Amino acid sequence: MKKRLNILCLMVFVVVGISFIPVVYGIAIGFSAGFSADASGNSLNNIDRMVAGEQIVLTPSYLSDLASGTIRNEVTGKETAIWPEHIIVDQAISYPTWYEWTNNICRLLTIVALLVIVVLFLKLIVRVNRGQVFEWNNVRLLRWLGSIELVASIVMTTLQIYGASIANEQFAVKGFAPDYFSYISTMELSVGLVALIVAEIFAVGLKMKEEQELTI
Repeated sequence: MKKRLNILCLMVFVVVGISFIPVVYGIAIGFSAGFSADASGNSLNNIDRMVAGEQIVLTPSYLSDLASGTIRNEVTGKETAIWPEHIIVDQAISYPTWYEWTNNICRLLTIVALLVIVVLFLKLIVRVNRGQVFEWNNVRLLRWLGSIELVASIVMTTLQIYGASIANEQFAVKGFAPDYFSYISTMELSVGLVALIVAEIFAVGLKMKEEQELTI
């Protein structure tokens, strides 16, 4: 039983690690391009423009007269139409100063929250491996874990949606509208809620156990 639990926990860490691969890959590509451009004496204008650009998430607002472009399919050699969804535009969006500060602080706090969640998760696994399963300490650990995940997700989702609304006031594409739903962290919200639900299930079980012991 414990072996299965440890394997599942290991899989959780593997999945979390895999989710960081695109970020690490993007950073590596940026450094590689920067070193290559420096070695060849080329300008970094395009790289700088891409980094300074704004990521926009779009969704079609209606079916007629959609804004689209074409790209070359290297397999067939033919041009094919595209409808953009995630794009980086060569235009810096002007955000209020308070929003930029708040967003940066919340990003740092999110990293801290992630580390705290990992520590709480490890403590919970260690306690379970020691046979300390149905205890109030575990309930408290799960409640803290779920609450931190839930609050962090709600705060970041709210900031991202507000930021998208600001970007929409300064950049728009005909036939498309901002995809606000894409900014909702459904996975993180679900993990937080599941942790809270499991905590309450443990709490109900512990209360029933205590009531039975008092009855006896």
